[in-house]
Amino acid sequence: MIRHKKDRGFSLVELLLVLAIIGIISGIAIPAFVSQRRRARVIGDAQSNAQVLRMALETYKADSGIYGTAGSTYVWTASGTAPASGIGTALHFTPKGNSQMNYSVAVTGAGLLYTITVTDPTMGGYTVFTTNQNGSGVVTKY
Repeated sequence: MIRHKKDRGFSLVELLLVLAIIGIISGIAIPAFVSQRRRARVIGDAQSNAQVLRMALETYKADSGIYGTAGSTYVWTASGTAPASGIGTALHFTPKGNSQMNYSVAVTGAGLLYTITVTDPTMGGYTVFTTNQNGSGVVTKY
């Protein structure tokens, strides 16, 4: 078929090819975007709740002189269970946000050091974030 200079536009095959390419790209990009959005929400919730827990621990130390009994571990679970003894009863920490995770505080160094570990029970207990009394936090590859 001979085209004249006046004929403009795209053929049906060209349009279908472009639509197919757009469909493939969106099929790859949309799930990746949703995954990154969830990851950002989980890490943000972990960091903010760990910061609240750090502030509660600092308040507890200001009152008692130590973070807790050395060698003790206190765990707040995603289901809402809080430690029944020790600093767990004094802190009144309740995790906020939509990402339900487990928060554990391991006290070491004669009660003057601690490590907060945040794990995601929906990912098989995968560690999301850790921090300590110095405030240095590490986001684990999630």
